[in-house]
Amino acid sequence: MQYFEYKTRNHADGKIFKGIITADNIETAESTLKKRGEDIIVLSEMQDILNIRKTLYSISVRTNKKTKLEFFTMLRFMLEAGMSLHESLVNIRDTGVNKSLKGLAGKIADSVRRGSTLSVAAQNSGQFDHATVEQLKAGEESGSILDTLSRLMKQYEREIEFKGKIKSAMMYPIIICVVMVIVLWVMMTVVVPSLAETLISMGGEFPLITKIVIGVSNGMAVMTPYLIVFIIAAVIAYRIAVKNPLFKFAVDTQKLKIPIVGSMLEKIELSKFCRNLSAMQKSGITLVSSLGIVVSAIKNKKIAKEIEKAARLVEISGMNLAAALAKAGHFPSMMLQLIEVGISSGKITEVLDKIAEQYEKEVDVSLKRITSLIEPLMIVVVGVLAGTVVIAIFLPMFEMTSNMGL
Repeated sequence: MQYFEYKTRNHADGKIFKGIITADNIETAESTLKKRGEDIIVLSEMQDILNIRKTLYSISVRTNKKTKLEFFTMLRFMLEAGMSLHESLVNIRDTGVNKSLKGLAGKIADSVRRGSTLSVAAQNSGQFDHATVEQLKAGEESGSILDTLSRLMKQYEREIEFKGKIKSAMMYPIIICVVMVIVLWVMMTVVVPSLAETLISMGGEFPLITKIVIGVSNGMAVMTPYLIVFIIAAVIAYRIAVKNPLFKFAVDTQKLKIPIVGSMLEKIELSKFCRNLSAMQKSGITLVSSLGIVVSAIKNKKIAKEIEKAARLVEISGMNLAAALAKAGHFPSMMLQLIEVGISSGKITEVLDKIAEQYEKEVDVSLKRITSLIEPLMIVVVGVLAGTVVIAIFLPMFEMTSNMGL
């Protein structure tokens, strides 16, 4: 529901009315006022409420990439069919298959109705990143919005597919880890204490391994509440600290140094960099501007800072992209060589897409290797820990039985 401020003149007596009306959109508000027998003088969405709702919307309802892909697909189809921009958006709003799509199209439609361009409306919605907005803007300026929408559709499809592979590859190991932790926690805080009481009632001296397991079990029972509080506090402290640019930079730098994982994180970011830069260049945006826009899509601050440095070198020193990246940071030599070839051959966008595709394949292979190793490793860990607990509990019983037999 939206709030509209209106000023109207009554048909019958010519009196002027001012007030606020709520409606799903401005067309509904206009229709409601006309049914009252009033001529509309002014009708506009209340900006103060609009700004508050924009903030709340961007915080609470983040539109996912699948919805954005569906939005671009439907918008391109309708524009290509000859519908106007506003008609297309209203059509998507009215026929969208989910609330998220309807809400996104409705907000952009209202903004366009007030005179905004598609790129400005997309930016005001708070649902699109800087790179997407700039591509839309470039498409509008060059008169090639249909081509821009096609590129965005392909870009979003690749990103959804790549992210889906990462999520599906990581889901199984995460589930195994969670199950393992739960099983061990239950064993140490429920099973072991009950069996320990039985052993203690039987009397006798316990082997060292039994004393250790019972001691750890008692410690876990006492420390579990404190551990939970500590973990929650640590997560909150990290989320606050990571907002500090220096801390975030230091953390991101260390992430890249983690064996195996660091290499994958770097390839994910470089793939994103190459994909976005290629899209910017295809849209006709200058190299310096493209690099500045792409930085906003890079989550790792160390890599982002190196790209920013490369952008300054291109702008100030006139270096080409490969030379600027080589001087700005520690980018893979193969990537730099391929970019140099792309510049020389005039096929830089194709080369950037190929590099991104190669990095995505390498990440996919690495994830499959890791997941294939994690499963047997977890089984061994659980087996060893469970075996240790079993031995620790039953060893004293065997010893007592043997002594009784003697």
